[in-house]
Amino acid sequence: MNSCMIPVRSICFSAAFALLALPASAQWTVTTEGAPSGCSHVISDGNWQIGVYKYADDNWSLGKSIGNNGSSYLTGSGDLDLTGVAADCGVVLKRSNNGALEKNNNIYSVRFPDSLESTDGNTFKECKNLTNMVFGTGFKTVGGEMFRSCSALKTVTFPPGLETIGSYGFNGCSALELDNFTFPATVTSMGDHAFTGCTKITGMLTFPGLTTMSGTYQFEDCKGMTGFSAPSLCTIPQGMFNRCTALASASFSDDLASIGANAFNNSGALVSFHPTTMPKLTTFADYGLRGHKKLVADFDLSQSSLVSLGYQALVDGEKIGTVKLPESLTTLGKECLAYNIASRVVWFYGPPPTTVGSSALEFKARGYLVAAKKHAAEWAADSRVQALTDADKALSDYPGLTAVKASKGLEGTRPIGKWSTETGSYWHWVVEELRPGLVLVVR
Repeated sequence: MNSCMIPVRSICFSAAFALLALPASAQWTVTTEGAPSGCSHVISDGNWQIGVYKYADDNWSLGKSIGNNGSSYLTGSGDLDLTGVAADCGVVLKRSNNGALEKNNNIYSVRFPDSLESTDGNTFKECKNLTNMVFGTGFKTVGGEMFRSCSALKTVTFPPGLETIGSYGFNGCSALELDNFTFPATVTSMGDHAFTGCTKITGMLTFPGLTTMSGTYQFEDCKGMTGFSAPSLCTIPQGMFNRCTALASASFSDDLASIGANAFNNSGALVSFHPTTMPKLTTFADYGLRGHKKLVADFDLSQSSLVSLGYQALVDGEKIGTVKLPESLTTLGKECLAYNIASRVVWFYGPPPTTVGSSALEFKARGYLVAAKKHAAEWAADSRVQALTDADKALSDYPGLTAVKASKGLEGTRPIGKWSTETGSYWHWVVEELRPGLVLVVR
């Protein structure tokens, strides 16, 4: 069920029930008297008095005109239901301007009219007693910091046509309950720190249409989220899942192009990751998948345009097996593939990397480095490779090599030298395959 109305039933129905159970509001009226600076009118239902601004007969804003920031709240407390404003007094609310009702602890719940389409920043920022929000059907844009630090906000009913969630939109909403929630497919963009600190998000969070991410750390400290899926997203920004300690699965577009620094830092529960074949990958930054000791995967980056593998990019990936690196690769960052415990095979489809950071290949278990045969001569001639005078004797001196080659699908190789660059306390053998195909570097 791919509906925006499923914060797993409880969000929709609890929010709707809470509001429908309220006594009917008095009729809204509009006047120009007492309008605060930056507002042209005041709307009132006998409880609430709020400043609004008229741009045209069918275009009013909740709050002040653009450029006149700050709250337009005058009086009122309780549950704010704006759905009848247009019918009662002809005020057709199209937007909410910057800071319209921010830092107001007298608001407990809000219902928007269907006419309201977007909000600028800070609409309900730091409204500490706001517990539930129901958007109208025409709503499209959650403005920056709209609900920032609304620490009591528990339930939200999202509209079917929502398109954008702005920077810090739900930042610090530590009570927000989204359990196995699927956002509308119309949501295509998200801003900086949009859900940071939403610790009550649980289960799988799905964004069917998300394509654009701006800024960083969108889901930092979402400690209850166990899965994330965005099948159209091609960029994982810096720190997107930092400290998401329960995140076990993450899925993105097959055309994933960038894995940002610290993307999954301090979130070591990851077991599955999609895609593992990334033909359009250009950036695999520092700490990209650091410390994921439970992640079982083979990463085939051989068709990508990756130039460098970042510092500690795949460090401590104890269950990560084969990693295939493209011909374009020139740099292995410090410790980028280090410290794995399971036997690992790393394939180089190009010549020896120009730069190999310290401990980049310092494996705790047996490791194998493989490169395309057309670059065999370059590997043999590399100053870091010490030539062997008797390849057959080298094979007989290391009988265990024959067994491990069979288990890794690397039969038919012969050593051509020792790789002597710094990789901890170990040597690596450089081994050329006898039939066309591969060169192998093996400890």
